Amino acid sequence: MLQAAHVLMDISRFATLLPIFFILQKKRNLEIAPIKILCILLFVSVLSDFTFYVLKEKYQIENSGNIVNNIYTLLEFFLLNYMYFLLFKNKKITNILSAIFILFFIIDTLFIEPFDKFQSWPSALEAMIFIIYSIKYYFQLLDNLPRFSIFRFYPFWLNTAVFYYFGACFLIFFCTNYIVKTQSQDFREIFWGFHNINNIIKNILFAIAIYWAGKDVDMIKKYLQ
Repeated sequence: MLQAAHVLMDISRFATLLPIFFILQKKRNLEIAPIKILCILLFVSVLSDFTFYVLKEKYQIENSGNIVNNIYTLLEFFLLNYMYFLLFKNKKITNILSAIFILFFIIDTLFIEPFDKFQSWPSALEAMIFIIYSIKYYFQLLDNLPRFSIFRFYPFWLNTAVFYYFGACFLIFFCTNYIVKTQSQDFREIFWGFHNINNIIKNILFAIAIYWAGKDVDMIKKYLQ
């Protein structure tokens, strides 16, 4: 099991390269604002993984992995929040929930979970917010379905990636600090393997979104206006 968890970790790290490959193959997709935001997020993810490896695995700097993860969580939240700001017709929810997240993150950092520890509560709140966003966007799609197949509509795949990943990882994020404090290193790595599986699937869904974003670009832009 432990060996399988290590393999999953490596695959998860390299899985981000799949949607990046599709972006590089279809550079016209960068004209589409949500895809451009996704591209930034993917490169931030690669940079975070590289920084995590250098600081923790190579130089073995204590708590560096937690700090990198917490910074990535913040950047991920703001980028995806802005992506949904662009996708939603009613944008108020993104302003309200982003303010709640920022306030909670500050309180958590100051009084509950220091920044050099894995911050389970902000990660769980982030997951909850994006589950809400993704469900809201599904309802928006139902109210205004595109005239072509929804399976060729890239925002559907973007939203599905977000819904799947954060829905599957909510309990993982919620329980991580407890697992770290009470379980062995081997168990923690196996436990985090479930996150890595979800991360791989998320990146496959992102790749599908990028693939379809290059199709019928003008029609999709007209629908999103």
